[in-house]
Amino acid sequence: MPLNFLLKSNDNQTSHILKYVIVPSIYLSVIALISTSQSLWITSAIDHYYIELFGTILAGILAFYYISRSHNLNEKFSLFIGIGFLVNALIDLLHVIVSLLNMDDILFLKYFIPQTWFAGRLFLSAMFAIAIIKYTSLSHTSTSNTQQQHKQQQKSSNKNKKNKISKILLLYLITITLFVSIVTISSLYVIFPFSVIDNFPINRPYELFPLALFLFSLYYFYKNKIYKNKDILYTSLVISIVFNIFGQIIMSYSALYFDTAHGIAHVLKDAGYFINIIGLALSSIQYNRRLGESNIRLGESNELLSQQYEKVIESEKMKSEFINIAAHELRTPIQPILGLTDLIYSKVKDEEIHELLDIIMRNARRLKRLSDNLLDTTKIEGRSLILKKEKLNLNVLISEVLKEYVNNEVKQQLVKIDYDFKYPHDIIVEADRDRLDQVIRNLVDNALKFTTMSNNQQAIFVIVDKKKDKKEKEQAIVSVKDTGEGISKEILPKLFSKFITSDSNTGTGLGLYICKNIVEAHGGKIWAENNLDGKGTTFRFTLPIAD
Repeated sequence: MPLNFLLKSNDNQTSHILKYVIVPSIYLSVIALISTSQSLWITSAIDHYYIELFGTILAGILAFYYISRSHNLNEKFSLFIGIGFLVNALIDLLHVIVSLLNMDDILFLKYFIPQTWFAGRLFLSAMFAIAIIKYTSLSHTSTSNTQQQHKQQQKSSNKNKKNKISKILLLYLITITLFVSIVTISSLYVIFPFSVIDNFPINRPYELFPLALFLFSLYYFYKNKIYKNKDILYTSLVISIVFNIFGQIIMSYSALYFDTAHGIAHVLKDAGYFINIIGLALSSIQYNRRLGESNIRLGESNELLSQQYEKVIESEKMKSEFINIAAHELRTPIQPILGLTDLIYSKVKDEEIHELLDIIMRNARRLKRLSDNLLDTTKIEGRSLILKKEKLNLNVLISEVLKEYVNNEVKQQLVKIDYDFKYPHDIIVEADRDRLDQVIRNLVDNALKFTTMSNNQQAIFVIVDKKKDKKEKEQAIVSVKDTGEGISKEILPKLFSKFITSDSNTGTGLGLYICKNIVEAHGGKIWAENNLDGKGTTFRFTLPIAD
C-alpha cells in the first residue's frame, strides 16, 4: 500500500488499518517466516484431502449465505462475492476428488494441485476485486449528507455511465470464468510452463497473480472507504483478505506439494473462510437487532404521526368552520348595504353623490364575491359542493351572460365583446346553471382585468365550439380570449391553484380555483395559454355534450 495513501488517511481510517490489517499481519508474518522451513510440518495426501474438504464445505456455506444476502438485500456486492466462493468451492471439490484418486501419482499431483489451486484462488481474488469496485461505484452508506445530495443531483447524468460499468464488469466476469474453467479442465491433462519451478525462491510464480488481486482489493477497500460501513461483515471481510494475502505469499514458496508452506497456506485459507462465516453470522444478528430497533422507532413514529394527523384534522375542521362563519357574517350586512345604496341612488339626482354611491356599490359587490368565494372554497375542500344538473342550451346561457356585460360594465370600460357560436342553439349540456354561469362570469371578469382602454385592441372574444375527445365523445369547448399583455410563464402553470392572483395583483386568488373544480365536477377540463401573437391570454374549458 503506497505511503502517501496512509499519510492522507484520517484518524479513523488509520485506526482501522492498524487494528485489522497491521496487527494481524505481524502475527501472520511470524507464521510466514516459520513456513520457510519445508520439513517442519509434512502432511500426507489424506491430510491434504481433509483440509481441502473442510475448505470446500466452508466455501460452499459462504457461497450460499452471500448469494442469499444478495437476494434479500438486492445487493450486487454480495452476489459477486457469492459467485466467487461458489466457483472456488467447485474447483476445490474437483481438486480434492482428483487428488485423492491419484495420490500415488506423484508427478501428476506435483503439477495438478498447484494449477487447480491457482485457478480457484485467481477466480476468488478477481471476484473480491470486482465486487469492491462495483459496490463503491454504485452506492456508499458512509457518505455525508452533502455528498448524498450531490449524488442525487448527478443521478440521471451518471446512469448511462453506471450501466456501462456494469456491462464491462459482466464482461470481465464472463472472461475470467471461461479462463478459469479452461485452466481447471486443462490441469487434468496439461502441465503449464513454470507452474512449479524447482530450486528457486518463488517455487510457484502463478500464486503472485491472485496475491496481486487480493492486495488490489485491500487497497480499494480503504481507498473507497468501505471500512466506514457499520456492518461487521466488512470488518471480517478485510481480515479474511489479509489471511488470503499471507496464504498466497506462503504458498508461492512451497517447493513440495505437502511441505510446511503447502499445509499452512491451506490452513490460512480455511481460517480466512471461517472468519468470513463468523462475520456473516454476526452481521445477520446485527441486522436483525437493528431491524427490531427500527420497528420500535417506526411504531413510535406512527403513533406520533397519528396524533399529529388528528391535530391537523381538528385544525382543518376549525379553520373551515371559522371561514364558514366569517363568510356568512360578511354576507349579512352586504345585502342591506347594496339595497339601501341602490335606493339612495334612485332618489338622489346629484352626479357627485352618484359617483360616491358607485364606489360603495362596487366595493360591496367585491366583498360579496369574496364571501361567496370563501364559502365555495370550503365546500370544495369539504367535498360538499352539490350540483343541481339540468339539460340546458350552452349558447343561450352564454348569450344571457354576455348581454348583461354589454349593457353594464363593458360600456363603462369601452371594451367590446365579440362572440362566435359555431353551432347556434344546439349545444346541449347537462350542468348546474348557476355554477356554469359563475364559471363564465369569472372568466369574462378575468379577461376584463387585462383588456383596458390603454390597449390598442379593446376586445374580448368568446367562442363556443364542439370537438371530440380521445374516446370519440363529443364535447363543448368554450374559449374566452382577451387582448391584454398575457400572463407570465412563471404563474401560468399554477394559475388554477388557490390564492394565485396572476399578474394583476387583484382579487382573492380563488376565482380560477373555483372554476377549475366546478368544471371538473361536470366532467370537463379547464386550462389557459398565452396567445401565439403575444397579445393576451385564452382561457378554455370543456363540458360533455348531453346524449
